Amino acid sequence: MKMLITVLASFALLVGCGQSQEPASEMPAAPAEASAPANDVIVDYVWNTAAADMTDEQLADIVTRWNARIDAGGYDMMGANVLKPQFETDDYDFIWVLMWPSAEAREAGWADWNTNQIEGWAAELDGALSYQPENVYSFKPAAGRDSDVSNTPEGGTFIPSFDFCNFNEGHDQASLDAFRADYDAWLDESASSDYGYWIMEPQFELADADVVWLDLFTGEAAAQSGSESWNGSTLQAAWNAMLNCQNYTFAATAIRR
Repeated sequence: MKMLITVLASFALLVGCGQSQEPASEMPAAPAEASAPANDVIVDYVWNTAAADMTDEQLADIVTRWNARIDAGGYDMMGANVLKPQFETDDYDFIWVLMWPSAEAREAGWADWNTNQIEGWAAELDGALSYQPENVYSFKPAAGRDSDVSNTPEGGTFIPSFDFCNFNEGHDQASLDAFRADYDAWLDESASSDYGYWIMEPQFELADADVVWLDLFTGEAAAQSGSESWNGSTLQAAWNAMLNCQNYTFAATAIRR
C-alpha cells in the first residue's frame, strides 16, 4: 500500500477558487465500497502562503472566523481541511481544501463569496495569508475506495498522500484498470476501514501527469501498517513497472464538517 499524501489548503482557497479556472465538471462523492462514486462531489485545493510569524493559535483563530463566515453565508459545503506539507517546498505553506456536493454548489458558493465577502475577508486577514488565483486546483474523485477518513471529525487529523504518475512504456489506462482489480481484491483479503484511495481527475489541463492517485490513512499507525504490507509485494512490483510517480505527503486537519 503506497504512502498517502495529504494536501492542506488555507482559507484563501475560497477567495481564489472561482477566479482561476473555468467551472469544474461534476465530481462524484465517495461511496462505501470500491466502486464509482455516486454523488457529484468537487474538491478544490488552494495553495496559500502564511505570514512568517504566524502561530498555530493564529491559524486556529482564522479557521474559526472563516467557519463563521461560511455559516453566515449559508454555503452548501460538505467540509474543509487544512493540509501541511511533510516535504520541503517554496510553493506554499498550507493547502486549504474545500469539498462541495456538486459543481452547482461550488459555483454558487464562489460567486457569492467573490461578490459579498472577498474584500472584507482580505482586509480582516491583513496579509496573514495570501494566494495567487492561478494556484487553485479542482479535482473529482472518479473511482476508488472509501474509508473512515471520510468520518474524521472537525479538529481530527489524517494522512493523505498524492502520487502524480506517468505511464511507463507499454502501459496505459487498461493496465491501470487491471491493476486496480487486483489491488481491490488484495485489499479485500484484509479489509480495513483505516485506508482508502481515490483516482483524482483534474478539472483543468494537467500536462505532466497521466494519473493522480490519492491514498488516505486515518493515522500514522494505519500508514505504517499499510506500508509494511505494500513494500516487497507483487502489487508493488506491478505498480513500479506500470508507473513512474512523484509522491507528496501531507498532514491533514479537518476544519469543517
